[in-house]
Amino acid sequence: MGQIGKTILKKDNGAVVPVIFDVPPEAGRIVIMIHGFESCKECDTGKLLFRRMIPAEIGVVAYDQPGHGSEEGREEWFTLKNCMDSLETVENFVAAKYPHAQIFYFASSFGAYMTSLYVSTRNHRGRKLFMRSAAVNMPEIFLGKPGTEPDPTAMQLLKTQGYVQVDMGIGQPVKVPLQMFEDMKENNLSEKFKPDKIKARMVHGEKDEVISPEAAVNFARRFGLPMTMMADEGHSLCNAQGTPDLVADMAIKFFTAE
Repeated sequence: MGQIGKTILKKDNGAVVPVIFDVPPEAGRIVIMIHGFESCKECDTGKLLFRRMIPAEIGVVAYDQPGHGSEEGREEWFTLKNCMDSLETVENFVAAKYPHAQIFYFASSFGAYMTSLYVSTRNHRGRKLFMRSAAVNMPEIFLGKPGTEPDPTAMQLLKTQGYVQVDMGIGQPVKVPLQMFEDMKENNLSEKFKPDKIKARMVHGEKDEVISPEAAVNFARRFGLPMTMMADEGHSLCNAQGTPDLVADMAIKFFTAE
């Protein structure tokens, strides 16, 4: 049996990070799952990882990003700094609890964007990054393409209440504060990503309706990252019954390769 558990981690700013984890006693590898926008630690991808990684003797640690989930971690503002601080807090927890295990990242959508920035700009412990449906062009999603005018209604809300409630139809709507929009202006991943800081690979759907497949392909080519395009798959990579397990197979092979 693995060490199935649940905990609440405290951050330096007083906020908390809800965490669930399952780590087999013999596990020499642990994957931190970083979920996407409007998702949470109990998402279908998290369930997939717990189901598939544990039999492969790979531990799994999942947590709620700021502003996400149903627990008190949702109360913290959704900003890039807060998101990176949460990942760092979880990473420190894993390193302290399992000092002999290698740490890897399995990051989806916005989570892949944020984690790529994290490993490129901060000291980190993870050795490999598996990027699922990576939001490599996240600033465009929030701000629009360069030269486009911002939505006047959204701008008015940001001025009057300090945030907008964003609902992309993926999961639970998220309050996005003005600071996150400012963060996006300063964090173009194509300019900040440093491939020498992490070993990474990508998987993306050819029919992704949320994140441009073309943008993902261009990013992978620019940085020389191995990438698998899944035919007839959208953003969630679950159109075909067996696709999630194929993605898990890729991740296990990637994490266990020397």
